[in-house]
Amino acid sequence: MKKKFILMPTLLVLLTISCSVWAQAGKNMVTYTIDGGTFHHKLITFSANPKAASSGVDASAGYLKLYIDDAPSADADSKYALVLIFNKLGTGTAKIFDPVSNATGDDKGAVVCFTLGLPQNKGSLFLTRSLNFPAHTPGTITITRFGPVGGTIEGTFEATLIDLGRVKYTITGGHFVITRKA
Repeated sequence: MKKKFILMPTLLVLLTISCSVWAQAGKNMVTYTIDGGTFHHKLITFSANPKAASSGVDASAGYLKLYIDDAPSADADSKYALVLIFNKLGTGTAKIFDPVSNATGDDKGAVVCFTLGLPQNKGSLFLTRSLNFPAHTPGTITITRFGPVGGTIEGTFEATLIDLGRVKYTITGGHFVITRKA
């Protein structure tokens, strides 16, 4: 009987350590599955270079602006990128095209959205929402963790997106963990 009681705390300690190591390894990271075009249920995973200062979350305008890419430096090109706008500060869910009511200046009229950058044979492929036909590119963004400056912003995303040739892509299982900079 005593062996069972000793074994249980040991297992809990090991589980706690392994979970905290996983959380640290996944910081400033994006993962999602893409279907469409030349992608067939392809899992995409990329991390920001910790030495490049371009990736992070800015919440100073009263809503979230997130940018993360895998460029090796601030002035180098990236292969993968995620740009995301969420309409509030805090946790919750919003649909693509929900308004960002407090956007001002160049961002006035902004809506909840995300854009993905991917490598293509001769350059980059950018996937985003349809400006002319919003019903063709539905989706959601959920913020599951909203930390202070220097803390973590974490969330999920999914949508149907299009490229410049109007080819549709389905994004599922999207997840990001990124550092809040402002």
